[in-house]
Amino acid sequence: MQTDKRNRLFHIVCDTERKHLAVYAALSAVLSIVSLILGINWIISLAGGAALMLFLMFRLRVDDALPVPFRFLILVIFTVIIFMLMQTAISCGFILIGPVKFVMNIVLLLGLVSLLWMVTGNVKLTVTVVTVLCFIIGIADHLVVQARSFEIQFSDLSSIGTAVEVAGGYSFEISQTSRTAVILGICFITFVLRSHFPSHERSWHRTAISLGAITLTVLCAIMIYTQLWSSAIDYQDKYWKYRGSERNGFWVNIIYSASATRVTVPEGYDGEALPEHLEDYLADEKTEPSAAEKKKPNVIVIMNETFCDVHNVAKYLETGINFSESPTPFLDSLSDVEDNIMKGHALASVYGGNTANSELEFLTEMSVQFIPRNTVAYNLYMKQENIFSIVDLFNDAGYKTVGMHPENRTNWQRDRIYSYYGFDETYFADDFTDLTEEDYFRGHISDAAAYRKVEELYEQKDPDEPMFAFVVTMQNHGGYLGTGFTPEDYVINVEGYENYMSIREYLASIRNSDEALRELVEYFENADEETLILFYGDHQPSLSNIASKFYHVTDESSQRKQQAKYVVPYLFWANYPISCDRATPLTSINYLSSWLLDMVDVGGTDFTEFVKKTNEEIMAVNAMGWFDYGYSFHETDYVNQNYSDTLTLYSHLQYNAMFDKERKLVDVFGIRGEN
Repeated sequence: MQTDKRNRLFHIVCDTERKHLAVYAALSAVLSIVSLILGINWIISLAGGAALMLFLMFRLRVDDALPVPFRFLILVIFTVIIFMLMQTAISCGFILIGPVKFVMNIVLLLGLVSLLWMVTGNVKLTVTVVTVLCFIIGIADHLVVQARSFEIQFSDLSSIGTAVEVAGGYSFEISQTSRTAVILGICFITFVLRSHFPSHERSWHRTAISLGAITLTVLCAIMIYTQLWSSAIDYQDKYWKYRGSERNGFWVNIIYSASATRVTVPEGYDGEALPEHLEDYLADEKTEPSAAEKKKPNVIVIMNETFCDVHNVAKYLETGINFSESPTPFLDSLSDVEDNIMKGHALASVYGGNTANSELEFLTEMSVQFIPRNTVAYNLYMKQENIFSIVDLFNDAGYKTVGMHPENRTNWQRDRIYSYYGFDETYFADDFTDLTEEDYFRGHISDAAAYRKVEELYEQKDPDEPMFAFVVTMQNHGGYLGTGFTPEDYVINVEGYENYMSIREYLASIRNSDEALRELVEYFENADEETLILFYGDHQPSLSNIASKFYHVTDESSQRKQQAKYVVPYLFWANYPISCDRATPLTSINYLSSWLLDMVDVGGTDFTEFVKKTNEEIMAVNAMGWFDYGYSFHETDYVNQNYSDTLTLYSHLQYNAMFDKERKLVDVFGIRGEN
């Protein structure tokens, strides 16, 4: 039996036929059981089943006579529901967004809803498609945070291929909040599909209202992108975890992140006057390499994936964390009292991912401080006509230059970028042949296997030609969920964290890297040729337990304290005495190559000379700010700069190299371009 409760515009239809009720009850029970199997709270599981039963029994019927504006109002209500479900799927909620930004998110999403409604005239199809799309994006965002500790950004659209490649190394888990959102989404879609809406007739009213909504969406997007009235709207510009969607809402956040990719001309920039400013700055400072005919040493640079001596950082911060043993015993055993060792810590500009930015800082001596936040220059900005690097300097000094990354050659477009850098030879995963099971660690080609490849190249090279090798390792990459690990593999315990298996896996990984480094050093201790090894980490792991528990650093900590998350170790080791007058216990990755050039007596460019002199004033600089030699931290951002005169000139030079097409100072940087 079906009974109608009628009003003029809406009909609520209740289906109480026994055979239908049995089917509805069965479907509801299945939903509850599946929810329980997925680990959802039993109260929520039962509530979800009950809600599905109600939506199957009671259907909404909207009269065809309902005016178009009221039909659009129904779409607005559905859009609000879809957005709230999406925020729940992301696992960040919508309570903290605030009324203004909440409305802005609805306006942005309503543009898509209106476009589909205008084209199809079908409310069911429109709402269902948008709901499914929002759930796909929401769950993807939830998983991305697990992989790298911050959300999807607009700049990620240029690196989807890399993201897919890297995602294969992770194991993911859907949170209970996200699972609950999926259950609610199923109930909502069921309600929509069971409802009756007016027929699909074409109407100029529908077209006019839809175009109006789309126009409003475009205007809203422009306002966000240009950051109009940003101080009044109060956008959240921290991307850690779900902070952006939690405080901005996903749709506002994604457009706001797009605005962060805008390259702006630095304040006071004058490309025509820049050569004179640089000449004045470098007056009487430029040095020439030694004219001696002494054979230059081999140089091996290792940027080790996700390597950090977290126990030393925790010890320095006096957090009281006790390790059963050192995760890096070999690195710790090396003393810079010896005349062939220099060691300390460097600030990276990235945390938990975006390795290519650390690579850029070392190879070019540029700083991520001067490019838009949360972007990867390799994917967005680097082209043949603006790339320069220390690789060319080693080429000019007579070195055989090698770039090596034992992973897919398309990661961060390295195959293209490395060719622009000018490496004589490049080696990627498919160049590592005849590997055995022992040559892999956690599913990646191991550090030890990569280092053996370096040793092989050393043995095969011409003895009269020194070698420069730049190696980016892979074995410690994130995704610390025990794949292929046994209890015996977790060799290090941390007091109070015995059950944090992801942390223990990470510590076991860097222990393995430390052992591989020891073997490499021992190999070159006995080598006939002078060889210098520079070893440093690219960034810390995206493990919030390390930041919050080991360092006592949270989102609310001062920016200076948060620098603990960006500290990575560096080590210069050689089988002969080395020195660098500018070396300090704390530096930043962009300076390491400057030190290296001095230590091996390789000539530079005006830009490398400028960076060398900058290092005399600025101890360390990364994307968040800079340290002076009094260890005072000066917080900055890409828009609201807090630069010294030297850093201002640094930013102008880097802008000239990367973005000024009309007045590019090619000779200052050594840009090869198309040649």
